[in-house]
Amino acid sequence: MKFKIPGLKKIDVLLMRSYVGPFAVTFFLSMFLFLMQFLWKFIDELVGKGIAPDLLAKLIFYSLADLVPMAMPLTIMVAGLMTFGNLSESFELVAMKSNGISLLRALRPIFLLMCCLAVMNFMFLNYVIPKAKLEQAGMLIDMRSKKPTFNLAEGIFYHQIEGFAIRVGKKESDNQTVRDVLIYEYKKDDSKRLNVVRAEWGTMKLTDDQRVLNFTLYKGVRYEEMTNSPEYRKTQPFNQMFFEKQQIQIDLSSLDYQFSDRDLIASDYRLQNVSQLFKEIDTFHIKSDLLKADNSRYLGRYLHIPGVMTLDTQLRAFKRNSSQYEPLTETRILKNYPETQQATIAASAINHARSIKSTVEGLMSSLEFEETDINLYKSELHKKFAFSILVILLFLISAPLGAIIRKGGIGMPLVISVVLFVLFYAVNLTGEKMGKEGIVPVWVGSWMSSMLLFPIGVIITYRASIDKSFQGTNPLKNWFVSMWHKLKRRKSSSIIEVSQGESVESSKPKVETSAVAESKTDDSIS
Repeated sequence: MKFKIPGLKKIDVLLMRSYVGPFAVTFFLSMFLFLMQFLWKFIDELVGKGIAPDLLAKLIFYSLADLVPMAMPLTIMVAGLMTFGNLSESFELVAMKSNGISLLRALRPIFLLMCCLAVMNFMFLNYVIPKAKLEQAGMLIDMRSKKPTFNLAEGIFYHQIEGFAIRVGKKESDNQTVRDVLIYEYKKDDSKRLNVVRAEWGTMKLTDDQRVLNFTLYKGVRYEEMTNSPEYRKTQPFNQMFFEKQQIQIDLSSLDYQFSDRDLIASDYRLQNVSQLFKEIDTFHIKSDLLKADNSRYLGRYLHIPGVMTLDTQLRAFKRNSSQYEPLTETRILKNYPETQQATIAASAINHARSIKSTVEGLMSSLEFEETDINLYKSELHKKFAFSILVILLFLISAPLGAIIRKGGIGMPLVISVVLFVLFYAVNLTGEKMGKEGIVPVWVGSWMSSMLLFPIGVIITYRASIDKSFQGTNPLKNWFVSMWHKLKRRKSSSIIEVSQGESVESSKPKVETSAVAESKTDDSIS
């Protein structure tokens, strides 16, 4: 017994099948391309450090989750253009319309699928990506701080082992025998002494767990500074010991991969979900209100700054009992005091005004810094909702556009999708940057791309539903063409008028000359 969804017809299943195939293929290709970009970006920080393959696979897995929001817009545009371009090119849409199925009816099953995808995309952005980004950021920090694997090069000091600097003059072909060995050992205890070991040759071998390096040195000398000696600052004594054979064990645990504390970076705005972002924004508003109230108690007696000083504080500060004060007899305030005190009072007032000015400037700078910081959290909050709505808007642009251009395959849809994706990405980045910097409200910057795509999607969907392309019957194009023709007609008419005026003026001398000739002939006859 087959399970049937109520209201779902065979034509809906056919359309969804034709859409899911290009969607899946395009999604995996997009993820692969963006993953290659990620690996190319961090290849220098990952190669040559002896990182285990399972850790690299784990990093790639977390990076794939972060790449989904990048691949989703391009996937939806390519899949919509390919699906409905193929249907329109093979006249399947024409067959549907001849059977009473309009374009909007054909879009309905996939539109409902996109609505479900938008909800899933929001859940993914809210719950999966913050945790994936947290692990990815932590692993990148750990891998960047990890030292390269132990690899001695001839004639070059190796400083990656904590407390040691090792140089070998020559390495034999067996990769174990070394010549002209020089080892500096730095003691990080209170003595801070330096030990130097030099040998003619030796062998080095790593233990099976790659955590200890065993040096066996032959025919060498060891220098050891006697920093514990009371005469060290004056004479700097040291011990010198010659040896025929000596073994040194060097701990390589400092080269191991170490996991950092994830809680140290968990407060980043890009690593939080919606509830955490709301909590951070509410905390900011509470702190801002407390800061304004505390400064209003002090500064409200002297000045009022709209949006910073509360009105109640100012009214309370200036609410005085007139019986406690004597009216001034002189409008110039300093004249009400003795001349011996006027200079002191003026200097005190100037210092007090400067102190208030510096306090106000510090308050405004603090509020601006906090506002800029909280704009990052607000932008991330709007981004989670805006990217989910973009799934629907991009489908409303790509699918009807595919029905209009009537080109299937991968060539033309891919070109159009890449161009639209670049424009969308540029507008989205510009809006986010303007919102974070406070040039426009945060919600305007975050929703700028959606506000731009919504009317475009409505226009394209409407024109596709009435079977009108963007060629020949475009009202905007027709208006420009009509204005151009009017200008050409006016220009041609003005040229004709000028040429007619010149012809009239040129005919007047001919008439005069003919009249003179007639008068001459009359005189001759007479």
